[in-house]
Amino acid sequence: MCLYQASNWWERAFATLESSELSPDGCMRVDTHSPFWVLPSILHRIPHPDPEANPISLGNSWGYPMFKRAYEVSTGNLLGETIVYDAALAFSGIYWNKPNDSGRRIVTSGGFPLVDSDRCADKATLLKLDAYREQRRSEYPARMKEWDEYERQWQEEERKHEEKEHLLRVRPSVEATPRPSSSAMQE
Repeated sequence: MCLYQASNWWERAFATLESSELSPDGCMRVDTHSPFWVLPSILHRIPHPDPEANPISLGNSWGYPMFKRAYEVSTGNLLGETIVYDAALAFSGIYWNKPNDSGRRIVTSGGFPLVDSDRCADKATLLKLDAYREQRRSEYPARMKEWDEYERQWQEEERKHEEKEHLLRVRPSVEATPRPSSSAMQE
């Protein structure tokens, strides 16, 4: 039991920083860490975002173990951190909060709680989040149009390739048919 508790401490204390990202409003920095594990991954329980559910237990290998820490940019204070979770099985992305929920900021990563604070939760800061979401929404149709054009070009290339394949299959059979000899033509 002591070894397990110690492993919970050192997996965070000696973790490797993988990446950092700023919140769209510039108020928080979220650092992604990979835990330092001495014990093999099959000896660690894989958590589920719903605390009521416990579908996965010991004995399963992890795909991408990670945890995240959130800091307030202006002060450098730690605002919160997630549990160690398997990013290969978790929900993708960070949910930054809704702009109409001023006064309290709840941020999740992979479906797991990261921050529950009154910091960075004023109306002006949350309106920046709303502007970010609107920008992403307006980019979406342009990205879809770009994807549709790529898909059309790919289908055209595929059609040309199939035509070439068909011609290559037909042409050898045409060339393989016996031609009349010149003596037979003279008769």
